[in-house]
Amino acid sequence: MHAATIDLTAAPFWLVLLFAAFILAPIAVVGTRSMAVSVVNITFLACILSTRQLVTTLIGVAIIYAAAKLLRNARLGIAILLISIPTVLLLFAVHKVHGLSTEWGIPGAPLLSTIGFSYVFLRLIDLGRPVFENGSRPPSLSETLNYLLPFHMLAGGPIQSYGDFVRENTAVPLPTSQALCLQHLDRLATGLVKKFVIAQTLEEVFLTGFRSEGLYFIFEAQVFYVWLYLDFSAYSDIAVGAGGLLGIHTPENFRAPLTARNLIVFWERWHISLSLFIRRNIFLPIQLKLARQFSNTSPILIATIAFTSSFVACGLWHGIGVRFLLWGVFHAVGLSLVNFYRAGLQRRLGPKRAKEYLKNPVIRLVATLLTFEFVAASLVIVAYPI
Repeated sequence: MHAATIDLTAAPFWLVLLFAAFILAPIAVVGTRSMAVSVVNITFLACILSTRQLVTTLIGVAIIYAAAKLLRNARLGIAILLISIPTVLLLFAVHKVHGLSTEWGIPGAPLLSTIGFSYVFLRLIDLGRPVFENGSRPPSLSETLNYLLPFHMLAGGPIQSYGDFVRENTAVPLPTSQALCLQHLDRLATGLVKKFVIAQTLEEVFLTGFRSEGLYFIFEAQVFYVWLYLDFSAYSDIAVGAGGLLGIHTPENFRAPLTARNLIVFWERWHISLSLFIRRNIFLPIQLKLARQFSNTSPILIATIAFTSSFVACGLWHGIGVRFLLWGVFHAVGLSLVNFYRAGLQRRLGPKRAKEYLKNPVIRLVATLLTFEFVAASLVIVAYPI
């Protein structure tokens, strides 16, 4: 379900983090700080890429910077989108079929894999839409690099929206106290323990790659879900902790998703930055467009179509293949059922009694267990060996 592209056991990440903390701490001037962050990000890229790959990456950033400037011109913007959208989609597809592209000799695939192109791809969309549609301020060259390739977020996200990035990047960083530094170090250490102690132990002791049978197979499905959460959220803990030490705002990506009472709540707590990206760039545009064109259509039906479109796209973002397509449809169906259930409950009991019913601890426990099992089953779809 996710693939880290940055090796956190290797020295470059930690050396660059130390270097960044040293040079960024005394800088409070916004423009100077943006340039310094660019130096940090380029330094990290130089550590993990070959010279040729680094030059290619920086040229790509410069092209995106120039294109973003031109997006505000209506005619040029449309022309740029007509050229860039198919190009970026092709690059994304190459990245997702990296194993095949290596065999075919398609150039650029190792580079795309190394720099975590899945997250860069989404940031590109989040940069282009507000600049083209809403006339938002395009980024400077250093901001383009810092938004698309923040070194501490390349391993596992999160996906910061361009609007949030601009607000944070133009604000004077708050002074860092000793207590705050300790909090950030604690968050970073929590991520390391979750990944390299707890998650790694679960993987080595309990997981068989779904080659087990009978009751153990069911047990493994539960453990796999817990392991994935611990492993994936660990990257976010490290990113948030590292960003805090550098005075760089890094969005939260997880908030107790294992205890979500339904799928809608689950997606408000799991990979939050991806959920918000899907909501603002796919779900809401589709929902609003359909609501305007088909005003007499049931809102729940419109939401079902929007859910399906959103999670088919979400599945294919995770991996291009039938498994991920089925995973997306599976979650779209689950989300739609939750919506229908909520509406039915409101009609049958009324708003007040429905609210009291949902507060019942037994009902809540059953709902939470069902949600947990649904998510665990969906992961088997993509993880089961063929």
